[in-house]
Amino acid sequence: MRKHFGVHHACHCDFFIMVMIHELYNLREQYVLKDTSEEPRENRGREMSVSLLMLLLMPLICYASPVRNVSLRCLEDTNQFLSDLNAVEPKAYAIMMYDSLGKLGSNILGGNTDRLGSYTECLSAKVPSGKFQGQYCKLQVQQEGFDYSIGICVPDSCHNEDITTLAILDIFKFKTISFVSPFPSLFTLNSTVSVVSVARCAKGLFSIDAFAAICLFVSIVFIVLPITGTVYAAAVRWEVKFDESPSDNLPSANYGSTSSNEKDKSESKGDIRWNHYKMNSVLPVVSDDVCYTKKTFLGALDSTLKCFSLQKNLPTIWTVKSSQGVCSALNGIRVLSLVWIISGHTSQMAAWQNLDNVLEWKARVLKNPIYVYSRSGPFYLGVDTFFLISGWLSSRSLLNMVHHSEKGITLEVTLKYLCNRLARLQPLHMYSICLLVGLYSVIPWGSVWEISKFHLDNCRRVWWSNLFLLNNFISVTESCNGWTWYLANDFQFYLTTPLLIFLYARSKCGLIILGTTLFLASFTVTALLSSFFRLPVASPSDMREMSTVMYFTEYYTKPYCRYGPFLVGVLLELFMYHQQAQILRNKVQASLGWLCAMLAMLAVVSLAYTIEDSVNSYSPAAVIYQALHRTLWAAAIGWIIFACQEGYGGLANWVLSWDIWTLLAKISYACYLVHPILIILYNGLQETLMHYSNINMLYLFFGHCLMTFITGLALTVLVEKPFEGLKQSLTCQFHRKALL
Repeated sequence: MRKHFGVHHACHCDFFIMVMIHELYNLREQYVLKDTSEEPRENRGREMSVSLLMLLLMPLICYASPVRNVSLRCLEDTNQFLSDLNAVEPKAYAIMMYDSLGKLGSNILGGNTDRLGSYTECLSAKVPSGKFQGQYCKLQVQQEGFDYSIGICVPDSCHNEDITTLAILDIFKFKTISFVSPFPSLFTLNSTVSVVSVARCAKGLFSIDAFAAICLFVSIVFIVLPITGTVYAAAVRWEVKFDESPSDNLPSANYGSTSSNEKDKSESKGDIRWNHYKMNSVLPVVSDDVCYTKKTFLGALDSTLKCFSLQKNLPTIWTVKSSQGVCSALNGIRVLSLVWIISGHTSQMAAWQNLDNVLEWKARVLKNPIYVYSRSGPFYLGVDTFFLISGWLSSRSLLNMVHHSEKGITLEVTLKYLCNRLARLQPLHMYSICLLVGLYSVIPWGSVWEISKFHLDNCRRVWWSNLFLLNNFISVTESCNGWTWYLANDFQFYLTTPLLIFLYARSKCGLIILGTTLFLASFTVTALLSSFFRLPVASPSDMREMSTVMYFTEYYTKPYCRYGPFLVGVLLELFMYHQQAQILRNKVQASLGWLCAMLAMLAVVSLAYTIEDSVNSYSPAAVIYQALHRTLWAAAIGWIIFACQEGYGGLANWVLSWDIWTLLAKISYACYLVHPILIILYNGLQETLMHYSNINMLYLFFGHCLMTFITGLALTVLVEKPFEGLKQSLTCQFHRKALL
């Protein structure tokens, strides 16, 4: 009790002294205003007395309350700022600091509650003496059940705790107007009391620690390596052309080329340089083992640099021919699904913190099927299309490996299959983490830094869960690069493909039984989770906060709830792989299949907006829909792939087979990884809130798509393709040693 009383008494003492000093500020200004009256000397004397009293009270602040520790430097600078602001002729820097303050705006009913102010103007304000300058901070304020933030400009000598204390004591005032003025009672159920909970200042939030430095180094290395490899490849090519040119001024019929006999007898340039070095070396002769080691090292360096050269990687991107035996419409489906996901993220990520009419956005978009493009379906059906394609390709890849294996599907084949998948996913995946951490650590963020800070801190903490592809189970709500839960699911699905292929080779009946069991298990678990947590169907970002959290942590990111589309893809490829004859006999069968597929897709989209899924009346239809709709969507897309492969795609096959899709499909993986990084980067650099409208979102979407494709192309050429080349080079060397 005594301890509680001491703290309570100290807080009141602190408050009393701070208020007294502030009232003395106002009293002194009143005498300054009267300085032109008939008794200026008397007023000046009183002003000096007030100033002396303030000077005597100032040191007491540091000892008034041990729990309200405000630095003396902060108090002095705040005193000077408020004095210069409330003077008869306010100083220019003080006016700038006050002008950058976040103020009450319009459209409060539409969700415009945050008052950001001007970040740049605050940082540009400097006191003439150079003692301090403005720093931008945000006050988190609570009033009548809702939270909002207010941007405030304070001296840079103050820390978060200092600003919180001073704001709670309501020290920041211009005349009698508080910097933290509450909303009028008209909008807050007659409550005009606001409570400051915490202050967060932008200064020092994004520091470069050891982890960020490593990520920056890795990010830069994969820019330097391609440049080095490109220069090296160009130099080698120039040297080859120079060596092939005629010498001794003798005419030659084979100018600029080499005869076939000479080509057969010629050595590689690396060997020529190595032999030349050995013959002309003046160093002591070393053993053959050392020479072989050096030669091997030079050969590996030569191969590595060439793998990173643009001369090798760019042509693989520009080739627009589809792989033999692969459905040409597959690339179009993949790219359009990616664009659909980018559209959803453009809208969703802007609504997290950047809209000044977020309530209007929720009312217009979340429950209206016209805006299905803005949410990538009822909720990101494009991801289920990715799972379908992944299942189709995984089955095809393993079947091809089994076909070239003399012993069929073995442990060696299975391990090689899984290692190939890891080599495909992880290099670019981990590089995207380094890119986010490195880039976000050095970017000069604006007044909306919270989302980028959230992702940066998460990657510092749990990056290892991405390395082991467990980020869909570990720290889901605070995961690193949260959108990469898809990669964890994808690899976990790949683990089941060998078992399905094994049963396919041994017993078709066993495959049917296992496939049916897996479908039913996934449907049952999803239905139970939906019923227990009452998961929303079309708009998981609605007002049910707990249901929304459960939607992402217990359903959306879990492999046992998302396995259906992948299994559809695996079974579809198993059905198509050994079919030599035409399966669809006539147009009637094809038309019937197209009709069923279109009706299924229409039902998946439309039912999401008509089924009752509120907390108080969660219908059985919502449970059934949640369990089946993603697999049903994947089956409809699977029919499109099958019909196009059979020659009954019509207009859809013509559009989906355009050559441009082949180019974009080759960079689609990099685009998927990088597009949220770019969207968060753009949103975080804003100093003011954006206004949601259809035309604004459309232009924003096109801009994000353009930047995503440019960056995705760069990452594919700089990181993904070089690692593919290194993997092939290592595989060739391994086989060569095995033959020897």
